[in-house]
Amino acid sequence: MKTKNKIRILAALLAVLTLASCMRAAPKNTETENPAAPAETQAPAAETEEPALAANPDPGAPETEVPDDKPVSHKLSIVTPASYHEVYERLTSYGSNNRWGVRKSAGIADEMVEESAMEAPAAVPMPAADMAVNSFAAAEKADVAGGWGSDDYSETNAQVQGIDEGDIVKTDGRYLYVLKNRSEIVILKAAGEATEVVSRFSVADGDNGYFGGIWPDGVKNDQLEVYKNSWAEEIYVLGDTLAVITDRSEYSSGEIDGIWRYEDRNYTNADFYDISDRANPYYVTSEGQDGSYLTSRLKDGKLYLLTRRWVYRWSDYKEEDYGSYIPMLYNAEGMRVTPVDRIFWPETSEESDYTIISRFSMDSRSMEDSASILGAGNTVYMSHDWLYLADTRYYEEAQAERTESVYTVTDYIYGNRTEILKISYADGFSVAASGTVRGDLLNQFSMDEWDGCLRVVTTEWNNAYTIYEDKEYGFTNYQYKDSKQTNGLYVFDGSMNLIGALGELAENERVYSVRFDGGVGYFVTFRQVDPLFTVDLRDPANPTIMSELKIPGFSNYLHPWGDGLLFGLGQNADEETGRTDGMKLSMFDVSDPFGVFERDKLSLDISYSEGLYNHKAILAAPQKNLIGFPSSNGYLLYTYTPEEGFRLMNEVTINEYTKDGWYWWDTDSRGLYVGEDIYILTSQFAVVLDMNTGDLLARVAY
Repeated sequence: MKTKNKIRILAALLAVLTLASCMRAAPKNTETENPAAPAETQAPAAETEEPALAANPDPGAPETEVPDDKPVSHKLSIVTPASYHEVYERLTSYGSNNRWGVRKSAGIADEMVEESAMEAPAAVPMPAADMAVNSFAAAEKADVAGGWGSDDYSETNAQVQGIDEGDIVKTDGRYLYVLKNRSEIVILKAAGEATEVVSRFSVADGDNGYFGGIWPDGVKNDQLEVYKNSWAEEIYVLGDTLAVITDRSEYSSGEIDGIWRYEDRNYTNADFYDISDRANPYYVTSEGQDGSYLTSRLKDGKLYLLTRRWVYRWSDYKEEDYGSYIPMLYNAEGMRVTPVDRIFWPETSEESDYTIISRFSMDSRSMEDSASILGAGNTVYMSHDWLYLADTRYYEEAQAERTESVYTVTDYIYGNRTEILKISYADGFSVAASGTVRGDLLNQFSMDEWDGCLRVVTTEWNNAYTIYEDKEYGFTNYQYKDSKQTNGLYVFDGSMNLIGALGELAENERVYSVRFDGGVGYFVTFRQVDPLFTVDLRDPANPTIMSELKIPGFSNYLHPWGDGLLFGLGQNADEETGRTDGMKLSMFDVSDPFGVFERDKLSLDISYSEGLYNHKAILAAPQKNLIGFPSSNGYLLYTYTPEEGFRLMNEVTINEYTKDGWYWWDTDSRGLYVGEDIYILTSQFAVVLDMNTGDLLARVAY
């Protein structure tokens, strides 16, 4: 088993323990007091010129009446604590009797804090990135007109045009940047048949890191064995700056004074490199935050990094040990505690995990702002104006009691609802509005903003039971009702008031893909056949289903193709049993939204592609008639025209035996184009193809 998988399994097990304790009691909608802590217990916040987080400022939009037949969205009140003591009280109020040893935050030792003053811990030096750079021949300095490179090149397949998303491969039209094995950057000259490696350098341990033993130099912290590792997750390139998003983990364990002690720290950095000389890139600095990598975005030269940090409910925490329950921020000089005015949470939340958001300048290569939100969410959507964080939570609600015969009867409904925070991000993080909708989100494509309104698609489980209680004889009986699964589309205005809804759709099916295109929404549900719903959203208060196309199988990913077409990548399925039997490509004709039909389809004798679950693995270029994605058979490249339909251009073998005799299956392949050349980039080599013929031009190993 690979190193990274081991750590992920460990993290998952710990998360399950946490969730189990969360589920012991249903969430309660109770008002939370927000008293200021006594002066002697308040920790001084770090100096900052950033504006304090706003607690639900009124964006100015009027309240909107929602018809009685539409579900009501619960509004959320946001709490901004006055002191670290208040955060500590918030977390410890959940309670826990779990005493599995003593667990602390590594590196935030008791002796670093003066208990009387309760000061935030001083900065602790952080190890710099490994900058062993192996340079090749100096890169040419010629411009695009000099014979290589192009201003016409593909970008990462992102949800919103103009907002970049991190990935393992990037291009700027002259060079190709590959994150190899989560540990190394390879830079290639994008020169068609003359493509060559320019430089390569290590940025993390990756899958070659060491887990299961003492850190290579035998370091021990007191009597604890210390384990460290790092993985580069994704990269960004802007001008002469390369940003590498890196997950770092430190674990230690051992017995001290007869007590088993476990310490850990997980944090994520934006590591910045100067690549002005592509043959000799060099490390500049690193800044980051606590938590495991969630996602990131790049807009207008600003990099937004989001992580998730869990605070486990151990009774052994000390209030002055800030690192155990307050997110830490990192830079080249060390770490510092998040200022208290940069922490907040929804009032109804009983979660013990943080979503941490930071903004970095790609120009100055430094952090500009950061905020930590307790119980904020794990699904992220960014529009050009707002950042939306969505988190799905369990709820259970009791209806009014009634009397039947000798029984006191109470009906309960329970299930999941999704809480959404609308956050201003460009000039300082603040909560502008919040709302709640029933059901779960599939992924980031389940949310979309258009004309000031947020549209959301969910799958809802409708569950209910009734308690019959004979209070005289102390008899209680439970009656569970049949549950069902439905889907819905909901529209919020600028103040996150629910103004439009379509509910109870596609009973006992669930959402498999969603895509919005201006005033039209598309989503696919599935059980045995694929209903593709087309919804008119031009009047946000009255969303209307225009068509419901039912065909075998389903689409996992939808992509507007232009000229009245919608591309779908998904799977075939048996109409009777719903069992999948291979992938398929679909091109839907949506020129008449009231009569959508599947214009072209192609069944594939393959069962898996990363593109089914990761949109960034797909090359979707309508302007070039190109579709590409990795699969269990290799990297597949298709062209599409209305006249010919789907046509296989080339199949690049990425699964092969290595020189050491190991069978290698590369699931991290990407396809892109620069000018008239197509590049298929794997973790071992690059393949260059002619866009017009599909012929092989070059194969470059690295």
